[in-house]
Amino acid sequence: MNRITNSMINNTMIYNLQRHQTSMDTIQDQLATGRTVRVPRDNPVAATNQMLYRTHLSEIDQYIANINEAQSRLNEVDTALQSVVNMFHRIRVLAVQGAHGIYTSFELKEAVATEINQLLEQIVSIANSRGSTGRAIFGGYKTGTEDQPNPFVPIYMTLTAGRQGDAMIGVEYRGDIGGHTREVGTGNFLDVNLAGNTVFWATDQILSSNFDASNYVSASNQVMKIDGKEILVSAGDNIDIIIDKINNGGLSVLASKGGLNNLILSSTTPHQIWLEDKGSGTVLQDLGLINKSFPHPPNNIDTTVTIGGMSIFEMIIQVRDDLVRGDHELVGGRDLGLIDMGLDNLLKYLAHIGAKQNRMEQAAKKSETEKGNLTEILAKNEGIDYSETIMNYKWLESVHQYALSVGARTIRQTLMDFLR
Repeated sequence: MNRITNSMINNTMIYNLQRHQTSMDTIQDQLATGRTVRVPRDNPVAATNQMLYRTHLSEIDQYIANINEAQSRLNEVDTALQSVVNMFHRIRVLAVQGAHGIYTSFELKEAVATEINQLLEQIVSIANSRGSTGRAIFGGYKTGTEDQPNPFVPIYMTLTAGRQGDAMIGVEYRGDIGGHTREVGTGNFLDVNLAGNTVFWATDQILSSNFDASNYVSASNQVMKIDGKEILVSAGDNIDIIIDKINNGGLSVLASKGGLNNLILSSTTPHQIWLEDKGSGTVLQDLGLINKSFPHPPNNIDTTVTIGGMSIFEMIIQVRDDLVRGDHELVGGRDLGLIDMGLDNLLKYLAHIGAKQNRMEQAAKKSETEKGNLTEILAKNEGIDYSETIMNYKWLESVHQYALSVGARTIRQTLMDFLR
């Protein structure tokens, strides 16, 4: 038989009371925070899962923010292209009327030239438009500089025909071919802008070098870039090997050899071909395509190169000039065909942007669904059942009160209680 002393009874009672208070404090904290795990030691497995869930939830929130921004940027591009398409329809109406000989008098030619010039100015303005972030939506990756803030630079000249005064005779693209991308999912990136060298182009471009490359051999390993894609040229490669590498490079550009053994590059989709020798390479310069004095794009094509194809700005200028001259045959034939080609290219990119907008709508729905599911899992993992927790707290509170009552009766009075 064990000997039970008053001290042992007191210690046991105090231990039980402290244990009750600790449990009550734990439940009270759960009720205050709504969580079952306060610190990792409470439940290491649940704490680890909660950190993983919260990390994934933060990623989804960022993806949703990126999707919302991407939708806004795509809407800006869509609005701009819609405006350009509407103006193209008006230019086509003017061309059809001109092809039927409506603009015969000098006053009518002056009026149509004035209207087309205003439409052209507006299209250039739209091409230079900036989004809510201040970036040019058709300038590629560039944001512009203080000296050259806009990706499209119009060139003016005083024209007496049609009494046009200072009228636009050309437009140079000073942007680049880069893109602004947003991550809208794990490893899922989306371009939210369009480079101006593609969307504002009317026809395929042909670049014909006038350099006889029959004896050309690359002296070293070099890298050239066509439309931003790198092509490795090995030491000893001649013009035929280089042509094969370009044609097998997965580009929207075909290479061929002309009658002078010269290199010819032709785009397979309407765009301005972008050429660059990377690093210390000089392949495209040696083949006579890139200006050695100005080797870096844009506008680095050598002056000896024969260039075919035109932008929509050049096409509109040509239509205007033909209408002012009263050349009904050219307007009704060649010019209308070019207008339709430029319009087709614009509509192609408009559809491209529309497809991206639909994709973002689906991505937004998917992300919102994933967020809801993950939030539910997290709530089940860390949340408490309030009714059950309150019931447990009340039960523990009653037990604690009983313990206090029993303890008050258990502790016996001693002589020291009377010595006061």
